[in-house]
Amino acid sequence: MRTPLRLMVPALVCAVVSGASPRLASTVSWLGNTFPGGAQWVQQDIRALAVASDGSVYTNVEWDEGGAEVCMYRDGKVAAVARHTHGWGYHGGEAVAVNSRYVFFGQKVENEGGHLQDSSTWPPRDADWFGIGRRLRTDLAKVAPFAGGKGGKGNTLKGGFLVINEVPHGTAAAVAGLCATEDRLYVANPSDSQILVFDAETLTQLAVWSVPDAGQMAVGPDGWVWTVQSGRRLLGLPPGGDLASARIVELPNDAVPGGICFAADGRLLLADRGPSQQILAFTGSEPATPVGVRGGIYAAPVGRFGDLRFNMPRGIGCDGQGNLYVASDGQSGGGGTVLECYAPNQDLRWRLFGLEFVDMAAVDPQSDQDVYTKEEHFRMDYAQAPGREWTYRGYTIDPFRYPEDPRLHIWSAGAWVRRLGGRRFLFVNDMNGQYLQVYRLSADEESETAIPCALFVGKHIVPGKHTPDAAVWPPYQPEKGEWLWQDTNGNGAFDDGEYAGSGEDAPRYQGWWVDAGGAVWQATETAGIRRFPFAGLDANGNPRWDWAGATAFRMPAEFDRIKRLRYDPQSDTMLLGGTTAEHKNQHWKPMGPVICRYDSWSQTPVLRWRIVAPYAVGSQGHSSCEPMGFDTTGDYVFVPYTGAGKELGFTTGHVEVFRFDDGAAVGHLEPSAEIGDIGLQDIRECLLAHRRADGEYLVFLEEDWKAKILLFRWRPE
Repeated sequence: MRTPLRLMVPALVCAVVSGASPRLASTVSWLGNTFPGGAQWVQQDIRALAVASDGSVYTNVEWDEGGAEVCMYRDGKVAAVARHTHGWGYHGGEAVAVNSRYVFFGQKVENEGGHLQDSSTWPPRDADWFGIGRRLRTDLAKVAPFAGGKGGKGNTLKGGFLVINEVPHGTAAAVAGLCATEDRLYVANPSDSQILVFDAETLTQLAVWSVPDAGQMAVGPDGWVWTVQSGRRLLGLPPGGDLASARIVELPNDAVPGGICFAADGRLLLADRGPSQQILAFTGSEPATPVGVRGGIYAAPVGRFGDLRFNMPRGIGCDGQGNLYVASDGQSGGGGTVLECYAPNQDLRWRLFGLEFVDMAAVDPQSDQDVYTKEEHFRMDYAQAPGREWTYRGYTIDPFRYPEDPRLHIWSAGAWVRRLGGRRFLFVNDMNGQYLQVYRLSADEESETAIPCALFVGKHIVPGKHTPDAAVWPPYQPEKGEWLWQDTNGNGAFDDGEYAGSGEDAPRYQGWWVDAGGAVWQATETAGIRRFPFAGLDANGNPRWDWAGATAFRMPAEFDRIKRLRYDPQSDTMLLGGTTAEHKNQHWKPMGPVICRYDSWSQTPVLRWRIVAPYAVGSQGHSSCEPMGFDTTGDYVFVPYTGAGKELGFTTGHVEVFRFDDGAAVGHLEPSAEIGDIGLQDIRECLLAHRRADGEYLVFLEEDWKAKILLFRWRPE
């Protein structure tokens, strides 16, 4: 790499170290969730649902950041939240069932590394529990205790958890399915190759059926118990569990089963997450007409959201009037809930969204009506009321056509959109700033799919360590060191001969930026700034970067660590964020409070200004109150804060605003009462700002707690 010599000449410098700034008048809105979050929100990632005859929908998720693992919906509204299913070692699960008195739901309980100790509430050290929670249907927040039930210490409810499996910590042994009648509860326990039968009132065990690989369950109108077995067939058992009398329905070879239920007319329904993306139907053992568009959201136009275009349907249920309820969860890193209700004639009755988790929204620089996250495409109408500006337009991942898409293998988080050579591209980050993914978007909008075309990586990816599973991905990567993959043949796959690398790990870094001209910038913490020049588009319309021609800029004297950067090629202006020996970040994840602007960066840089943004000295842990990063657009610099700070008077969701020209403090943005408190900032790039042509500023902020993205709409006076 070439390393230009630099002379840093200080100019106007101002420091901001303390003091309250005025609150700026803004419209506070949100993106990706039907509800604002203060009073109610749609939970993320529904894994299972059960529907009562009156249309009450009960759901279960393994993890909801806001603690709504178990909810009840009615007529398109959040009707109840179970509470006490999140924290103190308690989590949600993958199954739920109801009868007229109770709600039963799968749960996992752990002891937070042995810190939680009480045999009546938590498992022994180095062990986990998997089992069933029980609540009253008349009040979902009230426990329905039983003899021998666990719970009661800390913020848990007494006597309402039934242990099914006690296993070594980290062992997968979840309850895979539940169904209930007025007097029986049936539990699929694949870790022991069993279906367990309990008295629904006392929860005493009545029988054990030997059934390998049992999964999601449903009770038919004749009392027979059905389960998905081995993911390949549906197995029906009489109420007594006589395996010799079992009924079998074979599934299509490419089916990937989700939930099952019975329709009011007696049909057996199955959510298929395979290529069909439909609700398969069976009358007896014979296939009936499925529900939904074949291919779901992946049918032409690929990725376009719409009625009956399901995206990884997980939970299904039917009420006594023949309405069908479907919970889809198409996502790669959390936040994929689409909960829908269809009438018997398949007309949509209502729909709810919980689409965002550890994500950020980015505006198309040439069309502020188009907003992208790492997975979703939204179409905006800014004339609408807060929270109603957005319409879910499309889903940009296609796991069937592009199974090597990095978003399916790296827990991604956040995005930028750039126009290069007249084409639109999506750049995707991850939580800790280790990778930069590049995708090309269709120019003619016939497809919503973002096709993989490049990936910047700082060191060799170890499957199972740097990825969620041990599958070999990506193929053909260099055996060691940093590398750049570029899709030279345009097929969206990682092929041999498509990598360039140095053979050595990159210096420690966490800051990326893609400027308007297409150059990729990387802020190493102590080894300076790196620039990978944009080399135009190839014959397939993919962007190219000159790996060998990368430039290195020396570490400016104003920092001891650099964490974030922004560069504008038109004005040759660089903004850097990080730490000094005096002003450090209080927790390992945030940026640090020091921000500097440099003019004439590519020639002879001049320090225009330096600020130290307010921060709470000595604040501890992830909830420290300090700058997480920054973004700049138009005349302002926007600085998001990791958490609330009593000593500073900051609430969660606090954003300080400074003038781009001289670094002077302008004021701050904070959520409204309707939004309430929001979650802590988790993503390195947790804020993005955009100035519309009419002068309005859009400031998007990460909001994991209630499965949405926060949006401040601000017009400077």
